Amino acid sequence: MGPARRVLLLGEGNFSFAASLCGAAGTHVVATCYESEEEVSGWGRAAESIRRLRDRGAEVVFSVDCTKLKDYFLPEKPEFDCIYFNFPHCGRKAGVVKNRELLACFFRRSQDKPFCVEGALNHIFTRSMPLPRFKPMICEIELESRKVSFHVPQVLVDKINRGFLELNSNHPVQTVKEKLTEELSQAFPSQNTDYCLSLLHQGHLNGVCHSNIFWIILSAEETPSTEEMSSGLANAVLFSHVDFCRNTDKNGWENVQQGCHISKQCYLRPSLLPYAQAIIQKGAFLPGTLHVLSGPVFRKCLIGPYSMPVFHEMVFVCAVNRGTENSCIQILVNNIKTSIHSLHQTVSGSKVNINLQEAMSFETTELNDFAAFESQLSKIQYFICMETGTSGSCEKDSCVGIIRTAHYELLSSELVVVFVSLNLDLLVMLICGITDWRMLWTSDTRFLCQFPRGELKLFKSFSLYPPSYVHDVSFWVPDGGQFDEVAFHTIARRVSGEMVISIQLIDSFQQLETGQKSLCYRLTFQSCDKALSRQEVAEMQLLFRKEINQRLGVTLR
Repeated sequence: MGPARRVLLLGEGNFSFAASLCGAAGTHVVATCYESEEEVSGWGRAAESIRRLRDRGAEVVFSVDCTKLKDYFLPEKPEFDCIYFNFPHCGRKAGVVKNRELLACFFRRSQDKPFCVEGALNHIFTRSMPLPRFKPMICEIELESRKVSFHVPQVLVDKINRGFLELNSNHPVQTVKEKLTEELSQAFPSQNTDYCLSLLHQGHLNGVCHSNIFWIILSAEETPSTEEMSSGLANAVLFSHVDFCRNTDKNGWENVQQGCHISKQCYLRPSLLPYAQAIIQKGAFLPGTLHVLSGPVFRKCLIGPYSMPVFHEMVFVCAVNRGTENSCIQILVNNIKTSIHSLHQTVSGSKVNINLQEAMSFETTELNDFAAFESQLSKIQYFICMETGTSGSCEKDSCVGIIRTAHYELLSSELVVVFVSLNLDLLVMLICGITDWRMLWTSDTRFLCQFPRGELKLFKSFSLYPPSYVHDVSFWVPDGGQFDEVAFHTIARRVSGEMVISIQLIDSFQQLETGQKSLCYRLTFQSCDKALSRQEVAEMQLLFRKEINQRLGVTLR
């Protein structure tokens, strides 16, 4: 065992702290106070603490002035490993000025050089809000004197009705939308059609994997009772101007639960492009007018810092004369570039590189979730990419938009339609230096306070060192090897309230005798805005294991 470390305690009162510390193994305590022994001995429990210190071999020194320590401790004595000054105070009703002088004199004692402050941090502690426990939410929709309702998927309960794109919103997503709209309105006559967009789609999406869709079943039975609503067991949100399938029951409720295939069910809109297609097929569509659509869209996806189950999409659609579509595309891209350059330069003082790249130059594995899903909807011609790295090439997470043309049946066969789709949330993240999409949806006021009056700035994280916890889960895949990884990630999102930031496959093997396959995943839990405890994470992990067993049919190991 090495020599005991020497610990100096200054400004002790009744020596109770020193007495509790002197029992620590490998520690030699030197306890001091400013008052004399006669004064201190009359204080409550002081005499008992002093006796305990001396019995255990500690040094007790009285009448020590902390600003003149060299007068009390000889230079040949070993140096102190730690010095504790728990409550630096001049005593009685000394003002702040005297206390500051005390500290200044204390830190100037025999210092050959000043303290190194390079890279120093000021830690500010605030009380965290508790982790939210969201109640089930039911959307009620009025449709021509009829009513429909549906349960909001639990993972979207806190995101379904946030109103980020409302006119009075200061959210940075709205700021970017306004800047883009303003810039493009200078090049095209524009018309905003957000008000008529419905929340749900129905029918089959060609080429799109069903596991990427939030499927919805409309049913009268899902309407909360008066008792449930009054007791707070469920929340309800009202939406209007929504057009659904027309099969209704005698009570006037839409009901697609019985006798319907999945292609007839409704689903939360994964894109605004179908609305754009509907607009151009109307007779009132004016060639040369830029129609602007925006709103949240919903897609199941794998967990990652840039993988968003909900984000705000902005779509521009315009019909132009055949042969001029390339010129229209170039005008659109130039104006989008100008807007993004202006925003980015305001935030960081530098310009960002934005490229228009042909879709042929990309492999599917290089696309981020936004672009990969868009490519499933229909053929993409160009990607709008923001260069976020220094390598000079478009990185995986930098595709912020797509451009395509479509030859729909319009009033004139000489017209060609140009579509532009942008991921506003991803744009905000890249412009403001936000590395976690969850931060855009936080209810913590410290987020929006960084963007007063709709100004864009570089985002400063709430916590430099948020705690993270790692848990592994291993299981046998059901017979036949069918395993939906997107559903696996979606369950993790739901049971953790988006506290899982990473899921990695760390092991996989298959038994030769039975052919049964086993997978092992590593889950990393971390909050972007709240204090997350080990016990809370353990409960999430237990619930996750239970859910994947019941919903995915896996056998836990």
